[in-house]
Amino acid sequence: MNEWKTASDGPLKLNSNEIDIWLFHLNTSPPRIKHFYPLLSDDEKERSEKFINFIHRKRFIASHGFMRSTLSRYTGIPAEKLVFKKADNGKPFLAIDNNSPAIRFNLSHSHNMALLGVCLENELGVDIEYMERKNDWRGIIKRFFTDVEQTSIFSLADDQQQNAFFKTWTRKEAHMKVTGQGLRLSPTQFTVSTPPDKPQLISYIKDDTVDINQWSMSDIEMPELANQYCACLSYQGIINRINQYICI
Repeated sequence: MNEWKTASDGPLKLNSNEIDIWLFHLNTSPPRIKHFYPLLSDDEKERSEKFINFIHRKRFIASHGFMRSTLSRYTGIPAEKLVFKKADNGKPFLAIDNNSPAIRFNLSHSHNMALLGVCLENELGVDIEYMERKNDWRGIIKRFFTDVEQTSIFSLADDQQQNAFFKTWTRKEAHMKVTGQGLRLSPTQFTVSTPPDKPQLISYIKDDTVDINQWSMSDIEMPELANQYCACLSYQGIINRINQYICI
């Protein structure tokens, strides 16, 4: 992974076999929320209104507004005119004409941070997790991780297990998203490596017909302002360069 760069304004361009990663802080100013809201589709606005908690509503508006603003810079299409549709597997995609680049993208958000991955031809999935979130992480491991993953994590020192859980979960989520299946692909159906090993898809459970070599993974090293988070990128095919940008 490259170092994080501060995002600049203006049009954006991607080369083939290249991925841009964008990190955005969702705890943004009221004027920025007012700017983002009109960019949303009617469906997105309706979804935002369903949040009872204002903080959750604000995060939704900020993440989707930021995504639209960023994708607009790649496509040249005004943010409010971007049309999102879903493929047969349920994965969102941009419905654009032949005059705009057919980009791939994936959005993830947790607590106060959003992560957006963008590339041209290669399918990708990203996941970010807030590691200070309170949950029954041991119970989640026992319920949703494979036997190999459980053994690897619980063999670590006690003070390393929770950190390993979150990083392993981002690897599993990123793979579930790159396939386009999301939660339709049960996390117990495949095994990924666990820290301190490098991220890798190890195998599919009871299905040796899946070509696991078509996918690769990279942990995303968070900048200092997001050191309470961990994240992972999964992508299909060959990627020659990954660019990382911070948008504050």
